[in-house]
Amino acid sequence: MNTTTMFREAVAQIPNDVRIEVDLSFAIADKIDAILKQKGMTQKEFAKKMGKTEAEVSRWVGGTHNFTLRTIAKISDVLGERILTV
Repeated sequence: MNTTTMFREAVAQIPNDVRIEVDLSFAIADKIDAILKQKGMTQKEFAKKMGKTEAEVSRWVGGTHNFTLRTIAKISDVLGERILTV
């Protein structure tokens, strides 16, 4: 069995709810990144306004952070735009 086949089989076994979670995480990260670019704000500036380190914000924008609703609310407040709508 080659690497590509093994990878495809492994991906096929990922539960759908996990796929949805990953998609949402990346969508949130993309939204934050887009707003930062739109506002001309650096990750460093954003981190300072959030009271976080630049490394933490970098992880957020990387798409693998599991955001709490409280963090999303604070991000929305600091950026002046909603990150999520329901």
